[in-house]
Amino acid sequence: MLSMSDFVLVNRRRKRCNGRRNFSRGAETLTQAWEGCEVDHDSSYYYYLLRTLDGTLVKIRDTSFAKLVLSRLTESLTILNSNGISEIVCYGLGRFSQHRSSRYQLALLLYLKERYDARVYIYDPIFNPQEVLVLRALGLEIIETNEEGKRIVRDETTTLVYMPHCSRQLMNNFLYANWGDGLSNCILFANSFSRIINSCSRRIILDTAGYMLRIRPYVTELQLENSFVHEEVFNDLNIHIFTKQDLLKIPPDFWDSREEPRYLTDEVEFIRTATLW
Repeated sequence: MLSMSDFVLVNRRRKRCNGRRNFSRGAETLTQAWEGCEVDHDSSYYYYLLRTLDGTLVKIRDTSFAKLVLSRLTESLTILNSNGISEIVCYGLGRFSQHRSSRYQLALLLYLKERYDARVYIYDPIFNPQEVLVLRALGLEIIETNEEGKRIVRDETTTLVYMPHCSRQLMNNFLYANWGDGLSNCILFANSFSRIINSCSRRIILDTAGYMLRIRPYVTELQLENSFVHEEVFNDLNIHIFTKQDLLKIPPDFWDSREEPRYLTDEVEFIRTATLW
C-alpha cells in the first residue's frame, strides 16, 4: 500500500502551500496561487507549469465543449434531483507536465471545481513529486493510497467521478465498490459504457468489466458531442448517471452477487497497489 511518503520530495524544508483555493473569474491566476510557497527545486519549473495550466484553463473555459459538459451536468443533476456537486474524484489524469491531453483534462477539472466550488480528490500513481506539489498548490487533495478505483461515494451528497480515458477494469472496480442503490449518488464522466460493451466480445467484457455489463441496462448515458479542437483529448467520453427510478426496477437479489473483481495479469490496464513508482 502506498503512503504519503511516496508523494513528497526528499527535502522537506519548504513551507506548506495554502490548502484549498477557488479560481473564479477575476480571482487570482494559477500562477499567483504559487506565490509565497517555497519549493525544493528550481522554482522556474513550477512557475512555468502553472503559467501553462493558467493558459490552458483560459482556453478551455469558453469552448463549446466545456459549455456542453456543464449543460449535461445540469441536466444530470436535475434528473437526480440534486442541488449540486460537492465532491469530485479524479483517477488516471496522467502526466500533465508532459502531455497536452492531460493538461486539457486537468484544466476542465479545475473549471468544474471552480463552477461547483467542489472539493477535489485526485490520484494517479504516475504523478511525479513536482506534479503533486502543483496539484496541492491548486487546492486539489491527493488521495494517499492506490485505491484501484474502489472509492465508495458518500450517501448525503452527489459526487462527480472524473475518469477520462481510464481502463474498463478501473471503472469496473468503481462499480463494484459502490454496487447497490448508492450508485444514484454519483455521476460518471468516463468512456462510453455503450461503446465499450459493443466493441468487445462478451467473453472479454465478462472477464474485465462484468459489473459494467450487469448495470448497463439501468444506466442513463448522456452523450457528449466532441467539438473540442484537439479531438483526442475528450473523444469517446460521456456522462453516466443511475437514477433512483431505474435502480428501483432492479430485483433486490440483483445486488447480492458481489465478488471482488479478479483480472488476469495480462488483462490489467491500471497500476495495482503493489506496484510502486
